[in-house]
Amino acid sequence: MSRQLVTLADEFLAGQPYSILDREPSDWAGDAHDYYSVGNYSWPNPETADGLPYIRVDGRRNPDAWSDRYDKRRFRQTVAAVNTLVQAHLRTGEARYADAAEARLERWFLDPATAMRPNFAHAAALPGHHDGAAIGQIEATLLTDLLDHVDLLVTAGRFTERLPLLQDWFAKLTNWMRSSELGRQEELMTNNHGVWWDAQVLRYLQFVDDRTALTEILDRFDIRLRHIAPGGALPRELARPDSLLYTIYCLRAFAVCCRVAAAEGRDLWNAPAEPGFGSLRDAFHFWAGHANDDRRWIWSRQPSDLDRTALWLADEAAAVYQTPSLKAFAETLRRQDLPAPEIPSSAALEHIPTFKE
Repeated sequence: MSRQLVTLADEFLAGQPYSILDREPSDWAGDAHDYYSVGNYSWPNPETADGLPYIRVDGRRNPDAWSDRYDKRRFRQTVAAVNTLVQAHLRTGEARYADAAEARLERWFLDPATAMRPNFAHAAALPGHHDGAAIGQIEATLLTDLLDHVDLLVTAGRFTERLPLLQDWFAKLTNWMRSSELGRQEELMTNNHGVWWDAQVLRYLQFVDDRTALTEILDRFDIRLRHIAPGGALPRELARPDSLLYTIYCLRAFAVCCRVAAAEGRDLWNAPAEPGFGSLRDAFHFWAGHANDDRRWIWSRQPSDLDRTALWLADEAAAVYQTPSLKAFAETLRRQDLPAPEIPSSAALEHIPTFKE
């Protein structure tokens, strides 16, 4: 896997860093520096000549949402490139990989001429209805892992002079998520969106070292645990057409929150369940107990909804809870030879030796 990742890093080296300005012409007339996308499940209306207003079909992904008329693909590719290049630098010690990672951070986030504005006000648009929705903030979740890689870059002695500028960008994004109408709507969501709102804001506040706001959000984390039913099911995720994918996705958000809390000396992994609800421990064991056998996962799911992220999450939960069932579940996933995720995760570094000077 290390050789494969370095090969991928070399492919990124051969390409140019993306900018928010690289969007192809579209019908949207907003500012070129604002992130713009349509929702994954948004489709042209088949009953109208111009396709407007768009309709939403849950679980059915529109490939046009990934075209260069929108920013989603280039945004994700930028994060994938940064993460890959940082990992390649750590594994090889070669400065050219760190240089390329920094160039991509500069072009997408920092250079005023090319940078994205720190908001997701125009994400997950549904043309004919609106040009952005609260749920669009879910497209930013991969930034939590990007920051893990930025931290690794800084620990390696790189990016130190530009770090305050990136912290300022994330401080502005966090302020927008906490104060805008769309941000507040997303904060109130009672499914994976709400948990990911916490996960994002907590990780960004940790990155910019706003301990006061971070503590404020941790202090009311019990609200998120009410998403868990007695016994550990996540009902809002099980109701989705791809229920297993969304269950894992929501548990990943909980894990991000727990990691940030652990750095503050707080244990959210073992937070007790409120009356009438389940605990996070219950949720991880529900996942392990039902997903280890296709016959037990009775809810609607898609055929290709697992990658190595699920294994790393199971490994993390097994290390936290130290139960035989979670350890056995992680081993079951390990034997499946799952594919690497589209966006490289810092969790991979725990399994592969890195370069030592």
